[in-house]
Amino acid sequence: MKSGKYLRELFPNSKFLFMVRDGRATVHSIISRKVTITGFDLKSYRQCLTKWNAAISAMNDECKALGPKHCLPVIYEQMVLHPEQWLRKISNFLEVPWNDAVLHHEEQINKKGGISLSKVERSSDQVIKPVNLDALSKWVGHIPDDVVEDMANIAPMLAHFGYDPEGNPPNYGKADKIVIDNTNDIKAHDEDWNEIAEKVKSLSKKDTMPRGGKHEEIKDFDV
Repeated sequence: MKSGKYLRELFPNSKFLFMVRDGRATVHSIISRKVTITGFDLKSYRQCLTKWNAAISAMNDECKALGPKHCLPVIYEQMVLHPEQWLRKISNFLEVPWNDAVLHHEEQINKKGGISLSKVERSSDQVIKPVNLDALSKWVGHIPDDVVEDMANIAPMLAHFGYDPEGNPPNYGKADKIVIDNTNDIKAHDEDWNEIAEKVKSLSKKDTMPRGGKHEEIKDFDV
């Protein structure tokens, strides 16, 4: 996204989905999953949030420069709360026909002609589940108090995208019935879903080690 204008020069008909997630959730995910990103100090929420703010600001400028015909901002939390509304908007933007199957991605995983999950993607154990609310507020209670109190100054882009920097826990809005039902089903069958997730995560050393024998570092903000 940081190179959007240049990429559009190379591919004039290209379109970009600019996915924006609450920076507090993004940083908590980076730190808790130990995702190494150049320039990010995984021991400091304050520093990572500052880096997130700078990165998301640069991406936002690129998206604006591309214009609405080439770049669509998508607020992650709103897509989780209202999946059909946002997936229809995305389909229209990309000019692809609508298909109800996109609302049930979990039914297509590991099926012939369906979705193949990456063996090194750290979120694969979550993607196996239907769209649910569990991940939205996982960051709450993990950010140091001094950072929470200074959140508006550390990450002003939160307010720019409509997040309440003082909302702790946050109020992202009311979810559609299908999402509430999915969340309740996951909670009711927690052991079953955990078993499936463990199968996804229990990879052999060969599967999880890229060429060179060590995990590659993310060279820029890709999360």
